[in-house]
Amino acid sequence: MKKLMLLLTAMSLLFISCSDDTSTNPDTNDYTVPETYNFENVDYSGQTARLDMISEMDALIQDAKTNGTAIDISTLSAMIRNEGNPFTTTELNESGKDIYSKIDPSKTSFFMDLITDMGTINTTDIAEDGKGGLVTSEDGNRSYLVSAKGWDYGEILEKGLMGALMFHQVVGYTSEDKIGDAVDNTTVTEGKGTPMQHHWDEAFGYFGATKDFPKLTEGIGYVAKYANSRDALVGLNDMLMKNGYLKGRAAINNNDNDAKWEAVKEIRKGWELTFVTTAIHYLNSAKANYTDDAMRTHTLSECYGFLWSVQFNPEKNGTVYQDALNRLGNNFWTITIADIDAVKEILANGYNLNNVANEL
Repeated sequence: MKKLMLLLTAMSLLFISCSDDTSTNPDTNDYTVPETYNFENVDYSGQTARLDMISEMDALIQDAKTNGTAIDISTLSAMIRNEGNPFTTTELNESGKDIYSKIDPSKTSFFMDLITDMGTINTTDIAEDGKGGLVTSEDGNRSYLVSAKGWDYGEILEKGLMGALMFHQVVGYTSEDKIGDAVDNTTVTEGKGTPMQHHWDEAFGYFGATKDFPKLTEGIGYVAKYANSRDALVGLNDMLMKNGYLKGRAAINNNDNDAKWEAVKEIRKGWELTFVTTAIHYLNSAKANYTDDAMRTHTLSECYGFLWSVQFNPEKNGTVYQDALNRLGNNFWTITIADIDAVKEILANGYNLNNVANEL
């Protein structure tokens, strides 16, 4: 508890602080913030569809690994664009939703190049420095498909999309264009609410939480899952839900402009801290499993993906994430323990996480 209190105090100095009073409108004192996201007229089905699409893309990669077959990059390319009925369900194929058009436009080539590179991999080859293929853990229980640089394809794809798709869209849906004064917050569409309410709900949809989170933690995924995993040490659930998504939706319902923008800051800060603290978690794991090529390349790929995703926060903590990425490098075959320790130090110092870094 002492460590948690020290951390929260430090974080308040690093980021713009928000009011602790999340229960009522300080001016009118006429509304309360609920404990769960069970508001009226909520629809984020489009966001849920895209998260399900990512799950199917990952399943395709895992099936190729398990069966020793080539990764079907034509199907992966069709999945990211939702062309030609590539998914296993009619609901996804006919949803009218796709991943590609929602990715930060400056990053689409990153993912398409990644998919193309997967096509060069023989999934029965043994991977090594300079050669992609399959790498198996020392205990024989886990195998991963990695590039010539030791990038775990599935992890780079999924974690990268948490930033370039999910966080990018969250930032967009919590912007002036989507929830500012010029946006309609009066006209209600049954099942979707006002345009402003609907934009906020779409930002929540990319989080990967259920409506009952964090009161209940079953059934959560993606960023919500990682935030919950770090919550005991960093308090991310309150930051993202109580002071973020819940406070903001209640504020929009009651035209509380100040509370709405306070909630936006908490959400963006919470996503960034989720990425950074989870990156540190995987640095700890990589160091603990340093001599195991499979576990090292796998966990460092997760770390890389999370750090890379910080860039999509327009209010990010300076260049700390980029300094860490530069020291991490992009070859996980040749990285040293000293490199791993240095990356962790950059992040722990930059985000005032020294008191909990070893426990993450």
